[in-house]
Amino acid sequence: MDPRTADPEQSIWRDLPEDTFREHLVRLEERTNGVPMDPQQFAVQTNSESHHSSRLLSIHDEQSLANAFAFLVAVEEGAQSVAAVCLEEDVKDTTLTIRFAAVDAISETLQQALRQVSEILSNNSGQVFNSHLKLDEVFRLVVKMHFRRILARLRSSKWTKPKFLSRSHKKPLWQDFANLSHRVQFLYSKREVSIRQAVEKQLEDLARLYASFETVAVDSDEEFTHLIRLVSTSYDVCTCEVVKEYARRLTSAGPTSQVRSALKTLRQIEKIAAYYRISTTLIRSSRRYPQYFQTERLLLVFLAPYASVPTTIGYEDWAKTCHVHAEIQLIVHYDVHSSGPFAYNSISHGPENATFLPPRVIGTSKYLCYLCYLFMKTHGRYSPANTHGRLYDQWTIPDSAKFGEEQRRFYRYIIQQIDKEVLSRASEPLIWRPEPMTSRENLLEASRDESSITLWRGPAPEPQQTS
Repeated sequence: MDPRTADPEQSIWRDLPEDTFREHLVRLEERTNGVPMDPQQFAVQTNSESHHSSRLLSIHDEQSLANAFAFLVAVEEGAQSVAAVCLEEDVKDTTLTIRFAAVDAISETLQQALRQVSEILSNNSGQVFNSHLKLDEVFRLVVKMHFRRILARLRSSKWTKPKFLSRSHKKPLWQDFANLSHRVQFLYSKREVSIRQAVEKQLEDLARLYASFETVAVDSDEEFTHLIRLVSTSYDVCTCEVVKEYARRLTSAGPTSQVRSALKTLRQIEKIAAYYRISTTLIRSSRRYPQYFQTERLLLVFLAPYASVPTTIGYEDWAKTCHVHAEIQLIVHYDVHSSGPFAYNSISHGPENATFLPPRVIGTSKYLCYLCYLFMKTHGRYSPANTHGRLYDQWTIPDSAKFGEEQRRFYRYIIQQIDKEVLSRASEPLIWRPEPMTSRENLLEASRDESSITLWRGPAPEPQQTS
């Protein structure tokens, strides 16, 4: 879709030209290494006006399930594959619509794979006797969908790098296990020898599993079976209490380069384990909400992405185009199709007889970038769940002739508020932050919680900041 169809008088950039806005972004990047704030997580919140007693999904389950589907659709490397998802409940027809967005169009092949997952989940709901078989079926399909992505996370010799990573040279992940295991001896006392040995065994066994994957014949049945075992074992290790305690001690061990490297290795193992966790979340969701996980009640809808916009202003020389991030696509969609950006209760009905209930949260495959975080925070309809704190100046907002006057005024206000925050940050003393990980799985910090569809509940996040 064309993101620039508004007349100059109508434009959301009328009061603050986009070039000026982008120059301010670049100024902030230059003063912060492109990372204006530290990574943060926030408690799930919802605007009180979006509450409706007929909702089946709890707010936490809505966030977790939306995150799971967003993760599921992000099968490729790079920013173009980052996805966002919203869930729409229809309490009259008892349907759950899963609305997907991404910077690039979601291919027909991937859409078909998502429909396969949906069919498995629909057939699973309420059937106790085959839940383990269905989990295995979903898990195998998830690994098949993400096969290349998992190879990339392993930094496997079998992985064919995309062009934009052709100059990067990192050793295979399994070779980082030596440092991870070596750190163990410094974190346990002599009295804790049995615990130390248990941790070392977990890590050494996993290292052998990772290393042996490289020797399995390419495109063989054994290769896929081995990868299935590698992912599920990674999940077992990340949810093992002795390893979780090791991760806690390592986090407190001091910021040496060896410790930072070991922690990064653990985070990569978590990301590989996530493919099993996602499968578990989907199955548990279908069991908890069988009303929605039935044939023809679980609906998949895919937003058409916006075209890129050329630019001559950027922090990086190669940055020549701007993009509408997936989260912004979803927010704009609901604003356009509601009676206004403040219509929280129902798109087509009044609050008293609403049957279609708009989403309260946005699920993402990665943490929010700095500008999506600021946009959502200022917009107010969806509470941001997290941010990795990185600023991408190639970020933009659709400027559409379809916008009503109220929506245009509201977006101008949001742009001005973001610009004020950017200028305020840029006026602060210079601060250099390292490039952050753009996503975290947080399995190692989580506690088992049977009430959660994810089965694991992370530590209490920070309260949401107010403007």
